[in-house]
Formats: sequence, C-alpha cells, structure tokens
Amino acid sequence: MKKKALILGAGGPLGGLEAGALLALDEKGVKFDIISGACIGSIIGLAYSSPANGMTGPEAVEKWCNASGLSDQIYYNFCESNYKVFQKNAGPLNEISDNFLKNMTEANPFYTIDPKNEISRYYNDMYLYWLTLCTPSLEWPTKTSISRIAPFLDNFIDFENIKNIEKDVYINALNITDKKIEIFGKDKITMSHIIAGSSLFFICPQQKIDGKLYGEGSYLDCLNYEGLIGKDEDIDTIVVMNIMNKEALIREPRNTYDAYNLSIMLPFVTIAADDTKLFEAKHLKHRTLLKVPFHIPDEIAPNVMDWSASNFKKLRDIGYEEGLKFYQQNKSKL
Repeated sequence: MKKKALILGAGGPLGGLEAGALLALDEKGVKFDIISGACIGSIIGLAYSSPANGMTGPEAVEKWCNASGLSDQIYYNFCESNYKVFQKNAGPLNEISDNFLKNMTEANPFYTIDPKNEISRYYNDMYLYWLTLCTPSLEWPTKTSISRIAPFLDNFIDFENIKNIEKDVYINALNITDKKIEIFGKDKITMSHIIAGSSLFFICPQQKIDGKLYGEGSYLDCLNYEGLIGKDEDIDTIVVMNIMNKEALIREPRNTYDAYNLSIMLPFVTIAADDTKLFEAKHLKHRTLLKVPFHIPDEIAPNVMDWSASNFKKLRDIGYEEGLKFYQQNKSKL
C-alpha cells in the first residue's frame, strides 16, 4: 500500500504556519500514514496524532496555537521573553517549581491555558508571570543555559497513547554524545525526547536520556528528512511544510531580543531550504514531493518571529489559507 508522509519543521512561532496548514488539510480529509517532525514540528505532529484530554487532533493543535503566545499587552510592553514556554532553570529545585506552578494554577478557578478573549488572556498570562517571578533560578550564569523548556506539553499531547497511534511518528534530536542525529519512533517518544530535540544551546540545558546527552535536532536536520530515509519504501507522496520566503525575515532588528531571534531563525529557514534541495537530489527517487509554500506579507514581516498571541493567530490564519490553496492545487495527489 502506498503511503503519504508529512514533514513538519522547526521555527518557534513560525510553527503557527504549519499548524494552520495542517488544520486546513485535515478539514479537507487529507490523512497521513507517517509524520516526521523536528523541534516545534514534533510538538505539532504529536498533538495532532496523540491529543490529550479527550480532544481531537485538530482541537489539540488549535489549543497549542492559542496557548503558546503571550498577551500582546505583556509581550510588547514589558516582557518579550515567553515565560510560558521558556521558564527559569532551578536545577535540583525544578520539580518543586513545577509542582508549585501546577498547584497554583489548578487552585485558581479563573485560570486557563486556553483563553477565549484578550481580557482572559491578559489575566491568565499576568497571573502566571507573577507565579514565575516567585520560582528560583539557580543554574545561570554558572551553567550553560539561561532558561529551560516548560514541561507542560501534556496539556496537548497524550504521551501514554503515543505508542498506540495507528500512523508512524518520528522526531529527531542531536545525540551530542555520539555526534549524530538520532531518530525516535512512537515506541520510544516521551516528553523528555521532545524537550531534548528542542533544546537550543545557550537557551536550554541539553537533556540526558539513557546516559547520553541530547540537544536541538534542527542544528543538523531542520525538517527531519532523516526520519523518513530508509524507514519505509512504500512512501510515494511526501508533503513538506516550513518552506517560506526567507527574504521576509531579513531586516534590521528592533531590539536585542529580536536580533537574537533573527540569529536563530534565519539560519534554520536557510538550512531547511537547502535540506529540501538535497533530499530531492539524493533521496527522492520515485516519490512525489509536494511543498506547502508560506508567503509572509510585508506588513507582518517585522513581527513574524514574535511569541505574541496576535502573531500566533496571524500565522495560524495565513497557514490555514495557504493550506487550502495547496489542497486545491494538489488534491489529485493527496
């Protein structure tokens, strides 16, 4: 039986584009037999494939989009660091910090990670901001990172069910110990594997799994093509997302934080484009590769890498419209 594969790549907030396109394809009834993801793409792919708390895949992806961005009032006025995603690293006290945040948010009947309006979003994000200020930071600057990835992905992903999903799912991470990309399938994936594959040097501490050290997989494979190579000869159609006009990202940074985002995302987008060319030249063979193009309008380009709620919403909507166009142009192949 011929199979369809989906590739979801890295990109932080740019993952909103992929999420929107995936929602559009799901709405049109497109199903995938294999999903291969890197960094933010692995989160989106797993939320879609193994949604938590009784949600459908599209509901979990929508919730991820809605929950990941900070209130604009907070983000653009006094805190551009997304403390919902990147939290303080308390070293040996991380578990205590996590339990504190979990208990305090669950005890507040007005708190939700999935706000339905901007007033609710501001209240919830501000509440979490004050809670985060109360947690300790013990690792920096004596260690190698300034934050850690918040371990709350179980709001979107049912980790216990991953091994039972029908489709194959692959995510990647950089095996620092063995100096190579390593691929994890659905029989091995835990929250630690996802966090490991998204742990950028300097930003997050690398993760120890089974005695080996792992970090951001996108340093070597932004789109996790390696998750498909040699895995299944029956793949005849591959849909790849995260193909965008990188020129939209080239601009003067507005501040130090924005400059740092540019220093990460521009290389990742360029690597993704080059990886696609290399895959087409060496590994495509008899398969069909369909690219979902994401065109960033000039008017939103200066803010396209922001971790703000409005940016996530705009990117999700752009991705959705691009997904519908892609479907109309390629539905005979899907």
